Amino acid sequence: MTTDEPKTIKFQLMLSEAEAKAIDDWGFSHRIRSRAEAIRRLCTAALELDAHADAIDETLGALDMQSFSFAERIRELSKRTDARRNDSIAASAIRSSEILQNVVNDLSIDLDAVLGAAIAIRTAATFDRAVEALRENRRRLQELSNALAEKRAKARAERERLRYIDFQNAAKWIEDAVKVSESEIGDADEVVVDAVRAWLAEAKVIKAKREREDIARDQERQRRLGKPEGA
Repeated sequence: MTTDEPKTIKFQLMLSEAEAKAIDDWGFSHRIRSRAEAIRRLCTAALELDAHADAIDETLGALDMQSFSFAERIRELSKRTDARRNDSIAASAIRSSEILQNVVNDLSIDLDAVLGAAIAIRTAATFDRAVEALRENRRRLQELSNALAEKRAKARAERERLRYIDFQNAAKWIEDAVKVSESEIGDADEVVVDAVRAWLAEAKVIKAKREREDIARDQERQRRLGKPEGA
């Protein structure tokens, strides 16, 4: 299509009130001068999208798979990392991978909605069936979006709850306690329980200390930001 091609073909187009309003609202929000011009632009955009829909869908699938694979590799590497030496690096890598996957998930939902529209309009037997398919797709994507939001909230809460807890250190407490104990392994239940309790008590102290340090750093940062220039 070329922009300088003369517009000589006329045809009748019947719209519902809701369809006409949606087009008019879109045209008004983009400062388009007429309904006909808005329809022409929307048709051009839809044709361009449809031309690339299959390639976008294939690329999106590959991106989604790669982001998931990356996140899994980060999690596996973090398990092998000595948390006592590299806990901040491992935690930062995990957060980065989660952010990446969240962005890809959001992108997938948005593009799925657009591509679903293109595919439904292209393949449905009638326009009414295409509209119904679009409604179903929107409902499905909304459910998926809600489920992802809930999963992210749980992950954030879990990460915050276990922040600064060194589980590898728990294994060391148990190992050291069993080694110095004179009990046989089969009779070391109380030794292990006592070691876990001791580790947990230490973990609580460390967590509280680190949280106080975080609060102090935030307060100092806010104080510096609130300082007048040149102070």
